[in-house]
This record gives sequence, structure tokens and C-alpha cells, in this order.
Amino acid sequence: MSAKKTKTMKGPIFNQDSTEFYYTHSAEVVSGEAVDAYIDRLAQAGVGTFVSCGNAQRANYASKVWESDWHGYDPDGPDDQPVLRHALKGQISPFRHRLDSAKRLADMGVDFHERALARCRHHGMGAWMTMRMNDVHGCMEQDSPLLSTFYREQRAAKLLRNTYRDTSWADRSLDWGRPEVQEHYFKLVREQLTRYDLDGLELDWMRFAYHFRPGRELAGGRVITDWMRRVKEECARAAERLGHPVKLGVRVPSRPETARKLGMDAVAWAKEGLVDLVAPSPFWATCEVDMPMQEWHLLLEGTSVELVGCLEIRYQPIPTGPATMMTPELATGAALSVLQGGADQVYLFNYFPSLHGLTENWGADTIDRVFHAMGDVAALEKSSRRHAITFRDVRAPGEPLDNALPATDLQEDMPSPSGCALRINTGSKPESGTAELLLAFAPDGADPASLKVYVNSVECALGDVSADGEARYEVRCDQLENESQVIDVIGGEAKAFTIVRAEIAIAASD
Repeated sequence: MSAKKTKTMKGPIFNQDSTEFYYTHSAEVVSGEAVDAYIDRLAQAGVGTFVSCGNAQRANYASKVWESDWHGYDPDGPDDQPVLRHALKGQISPFRHRLDSAKRLADMGVDFHERALARCRHHGMGAWMTMRMNDVHGCMEQDSPLLSTFYREQRAAKLLRNTYRDTSWADRSLDWGRPEVQEHYFKLVREQLTRYDLDGLELDWMRFAYHFRPGRELAGGRVITDWMRRVKEECARAAERLGHPVKLGVRVPSRPETARKLGMDAVAWAKEGLVDLVAPSPFWATCEVDMPMQEWHLLLEGTSVELVGCLEIRYQPIPTGPATMMTPELATGAALSVLQGGADQVYLFNYFPSLHGLTENWGADTIDRVFHAMGDVAALEKSSRRHAITFRDVRAPGEPLDNALPATDLQEDMPSPSGCALRINTGSKPESGTAELLLAFAPDGADPASLKVYVNSVECALGDVSADGEARYEVRCDQLENESQVIDVIGGEAKAFTIVRAEIAIAASD
């Protein structure tokens, strides 16, 4: 397939979690007008495309083909009613709040998604639905209220992905090699494509990314490809019904080869014309700030597919290490790297002001400024930004670990003298302004003052070192390069050092 690509998606793209609206709106305030106001706020913030999630293991609307979230729930019943009995300690009240809100809105005759998509059209925003293809929230708990009857039946029959190990959520995913799983999801696809006036349907294969028994992923990929051909036909029928195109998108692992080895061969799908949008993504642990967007761009060349880079809200520099939420500066830096790497738009996942404290930690004005800038590379380049090193949190079985941090002077990277080299993606270098390198060291290592630190072969002066091991270095903007910066750290003592966080901050410019 060869086609000239025309950008049609407006950015940034905002994925709305299947429960976020209900957690932040009580049953007393839900209404059609509240849905309108929710979309109005996103439009004000500069969101170009809204992607509305209608399901986890259950549908969050009054579906005719799947159980709804409030299936079996009695709003007037006790806390130990069957649907709530196995909720985690302390979670019954939030569960009830969400279910009360969702059920109340449906009882009022308001379908959140129908109303939200219509309001998107009022603002000229893109209006998409997204389906989670293997959501297993709650699968590690005994009969969590999040589990559907279908899932429980598959579990009881020992038909899940990896029953011989059964130690993690990945083991307890549904097995997409099974025809009944394929048909279960196809029913929801058909319903959403016949129920809603939508610009596109996204299949979110990253919820939760592992769909086949270990070692059977490549054969499983052929199964998914056949299944997606059926979905593409349903999109064509929806387009005929609606009188406008209905596109098909996919959210897949951040690395093309990892996606292929897990059965999600987005490149092959693009070349066959099965998809119109590809969103390389991390899973959840951290925003992956160095996704290979250039590689994706080259692999998709000659197709009409739009490429978007997905940013997560969580920031975790090292596996199993401490995590925080993305700051406005980190999000700005990640967005710039995505766009300058070849993506057509930025895709925001889990960026919910009310649930993740963005309103408190960023401020409403900052949300508006940062989201608006994500649709304009020039605005991002002039903004205050911070670039970091994180890791990829999804690998196919057998793929080796490849995280850059923590980094030590084990003399594996630079045999003589001892030290280590790091690379931080930064996008375009600033024409003016100032920059700073931050290196956070693990305790009980070498004194940062004894180390020599270079950025692109130019030695940097040590500024201050905090009590918890954060060392800051002055970086001249004229020593920066476009795309990425190489940091060399050379030890001056026999005592080893370990770097657990590395960031380059670039100040705003006029």
C-alpha cells in the first residue's frame, strides 16, 4: 500500500479513562449539562481530539451486549452486597460513588459518550471512542467488583493466558487465541460502531498488552490481524451509515519489534490499510520519553497512517524506583521529543486534572498553557522544558532489560578511565536561554565533587549538591546539540557512584 499522508487528527489527543468522570462527579450532580461542561473545559485547554473510553471489563454505559458497571448493584443495598463484597478494604465508598454516578446518568437517559461526542462536534474537536482490549484491573483480588462474568468464567475454566505460573496480572489476562474471547470483544465493537456518531474507534491493545500464551504471540498476531479485518469492515459500514469516514486506530507498545513479538504488528496493519492511526505507548509505570518515533516514522512511510506519541502521567526514572507525576516542564519536554521525532500529534493518557492533582500541582492556567503548546512545536521550543531518562515498561517474553538507569561506573561502557555515558533526548537545541544538568546519585557512593562531568565533550562546572545527592551542573547552550545530548561521568575515586536520575532543564526563551 502506498498513499500520501494528510494530517486529519487535531492535537493534542486526550484519552478519557472509563471511570474518571464518575469518580469526579457525584450522583447528585451528574447530568447532560455536566458532560457538556466537562468537554467545554477540555476545549478551553486546547484539546484537539477527545477519545472516550467505554469499557474496562464491563461497559460504563447501558450496553445491550456487555454487562454494565452497575450490573448486580443495588444503590439502596448494604455494603456487603455481592457486587461489593470483595472490594478492597477502604475502597467500597469510592466504588459506590462511581457506580451511583454512572447508574444515575444512565437512568436519566443520558449516554455519556453520545453526549460527549456531540459536544466535541460543537467545538470542532475530533470525536473518537476507545476500547480496552484486555483490561484486567482487579484480577489479583478475590472476585473484585471490576471483574466481569465473562472473565470469571474464563478464569474458572483455567483458560487465562498463563495458568502454569499465575503470579501476575499479565498471567491472568484473557487469552486472545480463544474464539470466544474474540467474539466477546467483537460484539462491543459492533455495538459502538452502530450506536455512536464517531470519527474513529481506537483499539487499546495496551490495556493490558499481553494477549497470548508465552511463545504463541507471533501466531496470535495473525489471529488479531484476521480479527481486525472484520473490525475494518464494520468501520466501513459505520462510515456509510454516518456519511463521513470512521477511522480505526491502535495503541501498541512503544517499540515496533516488541509490538510485533507480542502479536500487535502495527506496521503490517498499516501497510495492509487496516489502521489509520498508530499510537506507540508505554504501559503505565512511566512516561517513556525516548520512544523511537523516527523508527516508527520510517517504517510507516508510504502509508496514510497518522503517527501519534503517547505520554503517560507517571514519571519513574528507574524500574521499581520512586515515582512522581509528570511536571509541566517534563510533559513539555516529552511532547517536543515526540513531535520532533516524527509524530504527527501528542497523545495524552491518564492526564486527568482531578484524579492526578494536575489542578493543584499545575494550576488551571498551566494546564491551558501546556496543552495548547502541545499542538505547536514552536510554542514547545520556547517553553520551559525538562528532558529526562526513563525506561520502557513493556517487553516481549525473552527480550532483555535495556534501561539506562541506574547507571554505575562498572567499566563496561568506557573501560578507561572508569565512568559511564548517558544520552538524553532533548529535541531541538535552544537558540538562547540557559540550561542545567541534574544528576541524582544513590547514597553511599563517590562524592559528586570528585567526579568529572561532560556534556558533548565539554566539562561542566558543579553547582550545588543537595543533602539527598542531587548534583546540579551549569550547561552552556552553545554546547548543546540538536536531538540529544551525551553526558560522560568519570570517576575520580576507587569508590563507585550510581546515577538514579538524570535531567536537563532548558529555560523558556523569548
